[in-house]
Amino acid sequence: MTAGSAFRWLWLGQLISNLGTQCSLYGLGLWSFARQGQLIDCAAVAFVVQLSKVLVLPLLGRRLGQWPRRRVLLVANGIGALCTLSLAGMVLLWGQTQVLAVLPLLAVAAMAEAALVLSVASLIPVLVTEPAALARANGLFASTDGLVLSAAPFAGSWLVARAGLHGVLLLDGVSFGVALLCVLRVWTPALQALVPITPPLSEPWRLRTVLRWEAARPVAVLGAAMALVYAATEVLFPAWMITGPGHSRLGLALLLGASGYLLGDQLWRRWGWRRPGAVLVFGLIVQSLILMGAGLQLFEGWLLVWGGGLLVFSLALPLVLAALQSRWQQLVPPEQLPAFLAQRYRLEWGARLVAFAASAPLVDGLVRPALAWPQWPQWVVGSLGQGPGRPLAVALGAMGWVLLLALLSQRRALMRG
Repeated sequence: MTAGSAFRWLWLGQLISNLGTQCSLYGLGLWSFARQGQLIDCAAVAFVVQLSKVLVLPLLGRRLGQWPRRRVLLVANGIGALCTLSLAGMVLLWGQTQVLAVLPLLAVAAMAEAALVLSVASLIPVLVTEPAALARANGLFASTDGLVLSAAPFAGSWLVARAGLHGVLLLDGVSFGVALLCVLRVWTPALQALVPITPPLSEPWRLRTVLRWEAARPVAVLGAAMALVYAATEVLFPAWMITGPGHSRLGLALLLGASGYLLGDQLWRRWGWRRPGAVLVFGLIVQSLILMGAGLQLFEGWLLVWGGGLLVFSLALPLVLAALQSRWQQLVPPEQLPAFLAQRYRLEWGARLVAFAASAPLVDGLVRPALAWPQWPQWVVGSLGQGPGRPLAVALGAMGWVLLLALLSQRRALMRG
């Protein structure tokens, strides 16, 4: 098996595993939200998953380079499958399982997922060395997140409505099994990327070292902002779909998200990889403007504008994520990537953790009371709107401002790359 073929099998396994995990995550969160009507129940699941990933990163950053990589992938997929199938068994046996009861198993599965992500990410430049092929491989890997961000919220919502929570969890367990088979398919003892390749660093990478490094700081700042905004969108957008436009648009949203993702991936493969800095800047400008528009009452009723915005936002996801992935890989040699990327994910997953923790207080404690204030001028009420879904939409608009301000603060350094 060639190195390029080995990467494609590993990427496919990671894509299937990540998609199944995120579908069950959204399914569990939205199942709880539908029962209780509290956004905090939905956010609590995502918060615990993200916290577990952040907590395990220091260990992975120090040790992953010295562990047999293929064995890590096999063990992590096996742990994830066992955890998810155990969750499904709990739901089948006990029915109305409380969210608190399943959080420990979710935490263990999340740690296994962190090991999978870091392992595959650090293997890309080792397995694929030719520049054009490496750019395409970065696009494929980043498209894992792009596809999941586009499809998982809607697919998880649709699956939990059709098959119930136990059906979604069983599907997640099967996805880990398929990913395990993909790793087993990569059986090439001569492939040195799947055995320990990284000697211990005399000066280990730390988060403050990355943030103080002038070349890495712009990418780190923007990556954290993107992670925060995308994570908040993952929580806010599906909840808005349920309380605002309604379930009737879920199927359309899934179709538009998947179509946009596929088109964006093709654009990256054809020309986007040649100018990652420009792609990153332009793509984030477009996404920030779309999020801002989501907060305006005017666009919610215009189905064509609403659908077009969702399509373009999804199209930009694989482009900007692939561009960010390429910029990170340009900074350090491949043998240092496990430790270096652990700090990247520590920063970005920490930002996601903040987003998951702050989404519910932002909506329930700040935006909702602010919109209910009776002294607003009529033009403000007319532009922002009223109704049960408007606080969620306004919070999405605020995320657009966060993304745009972070981009403006780093645009010159990014364009230079």
